[in-house]
Amino acid sequence: MNPKKLDISVNYLPVDINEEVVSKAMEDAAKKKSWVIAIFIGTKPCFYKLYGSIVEAEQQGLPHIIINSDQHYDKDLTFGLKEFQYDKKVGFNLNIRGGLVQKSMELFGKVEAIGKYLKERWPNVKVVPVVNGDTIMCGIVPAAWMFTRDEKAIHNEAGLRSMAPTVISEAEEISPEEFVDKQFNGEWKLLMSEPFPEQWDSYVGSKGSEYFFAPLEINKQHLVREGYPESNIFVTGGVVVEAFEKKMNEKPTKSIFEVYPELNKGKWIRFDIHRKENQSEGRIKAIIDCMRRLVERGHNLCFIEMNTTKQSIDRFNLKEDIDELKTHKNFLFTPVWPEYAQVLEFYKSENCLIAVTDSGGVQEEMNLLGKPCLTVRFNTDRPETVMQAQCNLLVPPINGEFMFNTIDYVVNNHELLNKMQNSQKLYGSKVAEKFISQIKKLIVDKREPFSWAHQEFGYNLKQESK
Repeated sequence: MNPKKLDISVNYLPVDINEEVVSKAMEDAAKKKSWVIAIFIGTKPCFYKLYGSIVEAEQQGLPHIIINSDQHYDKDLTFGLKEFQYDKKVGFNLNIRGGLVQKSMELFGKVEAIGKYLKERWPNVKVVPVVNGDTIMCGIVPAAWMFTRDEKAIHNEAGLRSMAPTVISEAEEISPEEFVDKQFNGEWKLLMSEPFPEQWDSYVGSKGSEYFFAPLEINKQHLVREGYPESNIFVTGGVVVEAFEKKMNEKPTKSIFEVYPELNKGKWIRFDIHRKENQSEGRIKAIIDCMRRLVERGHNLCFIEMNTTKQSIDRFNLKEDIDELKTHKNFLFTPVWPEYAQVLEFYKSENCLIAVTDSGGVQEEMNLLGKPCLTVRFNTDRPETVMQAQCNLLVPPINGEFMFNTIDYVVNNHELLNKMQNSQKLYGSKVAEKFISQIKKLIVDKREPFSWAHQEFGYNLKQESK
């Protein structure tokens, strides 16, 4: 018998190369005897998280190539290309498509192809990938590059490890007041199953990296505990700082209050939910039930329709629930706001009462803004915003009633809100300057982007490179 065949063929889009941009960076590096850093971007937050590093690399003359995965090719999700003027600076556009598995397969193959292309044309120039935080690029790019070129990556925003307050196990049995107090002052533990797959991406990304730039000391300590050498770990601050400062001083193309004039009236709770784990039936129903209770109580609520949320609303037949909410004047349902400047314009305004989110980046931004944040998760990879700054609280989506009781308690507790608004700012300044300056120091000090075991012990044995 002939065995059946399982067709696994996938048609990939080709990689686009801007040869002028790539050649300029590689020739500059060859002339300076420098590394080239290959800066990978792709998700909506990447555009502003990497803004500072790209500008600083230009200012300090560090050769660099931007590689855009283009995995979020929707015009609203990729508006950052235009907003931060990257569109003419991209060296490679990977044109990634599909779900997590296809994206991973494509990244492996296309990153290998780029690595070989650069090696064939510029065999003596070291190219070091820079991956950021916990995107799928962190999980795949370092491994693909290391397997192809014997060069490991730089992991920026490294050491994001999720933790949870132990009080969550008794959350339904205690008062909101006690629940808040035990988050601020009680015990916490590591709980790295979520966000999914971002915790996997962050953890595995570090395994394929040689140098680590951690936002805070807590992130450094996670990496040290996992066995990474302290000499390769640098604490530099939060990666969003430069883009945040830039957009705080700029007006968006069109004010969000012109796009949605309803937001001018009163104070609003802004909900944005996009994490995969929150798209399960039990969690998304709890979140929507919570919103219904808040709206019926009279709170103004703006709900942002992310792509994953839209899919869940369709999958679990929740459109009628949303349509019923839309009949209330104090409920606003909008698509994604494309401009980062629009998001900050609203968050910093008096019309923003509080952010309710499952985003990691928003937890940082609200700390920088001095605004309260409520995080719809059972754990967080920014535990410092709760334990240290006390500007953030977890509101796990156990059920709608629990979520409502917690949020309603917080927004009506003026003493608590004032405390959260006047919290310690955590994420520093001149972060990109420190990042690029340290990379240049590694180059000057003749540190390598990969070391073999014999080199660790001082043996200078000849090693064939790929």
